[in-house]
Amino acid sequence: MDHSVPAETTIVAESYLRLLASRGVRYLFGNGGTDFAPIIEAYARAGEGAPELPVPVIVPHENVAVAMAHGYHMVSGELPAVMVHVGLGTANSLNGIYNACRSQIPMLFTAGRTPILEEGMTGARTNLINWAQEMFDQAGMLRELVKWDYELRLPQQVEIVVDRAVALAQSEPRGPVYLTLPREVLAMPAAGAEPLPRTRTQPAVPPRADTAALETLAAWIREAKAPLIITAELGRDPAEVPVLAALAEAAAIPVVQNRPRYLGLPSSHPMACGFDPGALLPEADLVIVSDCDVPWMPTKTSPNPAARIVHLGTDPHFARYPVRGFHADLAITGAAGPALAALHGLLGRLEGPEIDARRAKVTAHHQALLDRAAKVRGEAEAKSPISFAWATHCIDQSIDADTILVNEYPLVLDQLSFETPGSFFSYSPAGGLGWAVGAALGAKLAAPEKTVIATVGDGAYMFSNPTPAHFVSRATDLPILTIVFNNSLWGAVRGATLSVYPDGHASRANRMPLATLDPSPDYEKLVEASGGYGEKVTDPAEVPAALRRALHAVRVERRQAVLNLIVR
Repeated sequence: MDHSVPAETTIVAESYLRLLASRGVRYLFGNGGTDFAPIIEAYARAGEGAPELPVPVIVPHENVAVAMAHGYHMVSGELPAVMVHVGLGTANSLNGIYNACRSQIPMLFTAGRTPILEEGMTGARTNLINWAQEMFDQAGMLRELVKWDYELRLPQQVEIVVDRAVALAQSEPRGPVYLTLPREVLAMPAAGAEPLPRTRTQPAVPPRADTAALETLAAWIREAKAPLIITAELGRDPAEVPVLAALAEAAAIPVVQNRPRYLGLPSSHPMACGFDPGALLPEADLVIVSDCDVPWMPTKTSPNPAARIVHLGTDPHFARYPVRGFHADLAITGAAGPALAALHGLLGRLEGPEIDARRAKVTAHHQALLDRAAKVRGEAEAKSPISFAWATHCIDQSIDADTILVNEYPLVLDQLSFETPGSFFSYSPAGGLGWAVGAALGAKLAAPEKTVIATVGDGAYMFSNPTPAHFVSRATDLPILTIVFNNSLWGAVRGATLSVYPDGHASRANRMPLATLDPSPDYEKLVEASGGYGEKVTDPAEVPAALRRALHAVRVERRQAVLNLIVR
């Protein structure tokens, strides 16, 4: 019996896609499967380049698709949508969803649902795999990592469900949501009523910091002899950077960016005091932690027991972390930018001999860090193999204000000149590897006029699924430069082992078990299969010229490029 829907009848998949576009979703990153049939039919009905639907971007690996969505939002601020294949695609996406969750990246993450019916309805099971792929609780595998999950059940729900998903994803603290889409429901005739052209369900306004709490903090700053600000994610909104800069300068407060995920303070700012809180933390009598989940490593350093500790952010206690024991004398819930601006307004500019002395001391510390970085750079220039510090410096010298740098571990941060807000992005606190190359592609999609560079270790490059990533770069005309810091090693694994057993047997092994990545592939050749430019560099003196050649390929020839730097 023919159960198909007449061709002239609008199906749910069509109304669903139109609704996404009307709610600001510009791109749908997809890795197709047997559950996509109604979605594919909807795009075919609309025709290529239909303006009323999100632009479909084919990404032949789920981890790359989620990373692209992540990177697209980082740069554009827009809500991306992803669709993957039932539970299998969901499982392949978990690494990226983990990163998005811990980085508070809003995302409409969707998957098909194995057809419910065995027969009797359009969209019912037509493939042998439809039986084996069904799960009792498909969303259960990622429920801890998303803010909300639901399964679309009827055509009449489409608008309500989509608007709720969009609103929840974009309400603070932001994050991914998960919607499953049964094939039968997508193939049903759409409900009669047209969806509203604009949503009636807006995201919640960001929380504003309590005025009394800010007044208390302002009083503590005035009393403090050695205040300190520690941040990791301030700068997610580029408008936060000048706010922090103004407050730090006016109150003479040093700022440490501990494993920064964004540019929070320009490198040239006199209150910028590097990336290690250990030097200033023990003497600080007031520590202001803004948007930072791990402000210091308790096994390495701790604040003065008498110091007042303040945590500020939309989720100052990081409630979704099972354990986080950093104590808080004051925890202020509020978006960092407006809170710091209000705090600056309460304080004004601090003056007096003690403030002048503190400002001079912090400025001297800032300069000492710059001098130390220059010394390291000078010593590293002639070292062979290429040192991480020298490679980072060469990259820094090759970029400009129109360059976006997406870092997954290898860069030596004090060798970079951070100046332009929104120009630097780094890996999530979860550290799910394989993020940067996909994120760089998403960043390029959001800012096609920018030069985008992804810096990765050799292990992270393998995790990035380079063949699918290079395919996407070529297919969608998104040329980026990927720089592989190749030391034939899991550096993070080695470092963690040495931190636990500094004098153990593994520390003396010529090849640390489960950490060595020999023999190293010729990574530069992988990009050539997708029409890109590849080069291996072993001589430190050749790094600047190799960067020029690779950037010429990206900027002038509009080809993606990979530099395989042999480093130690």
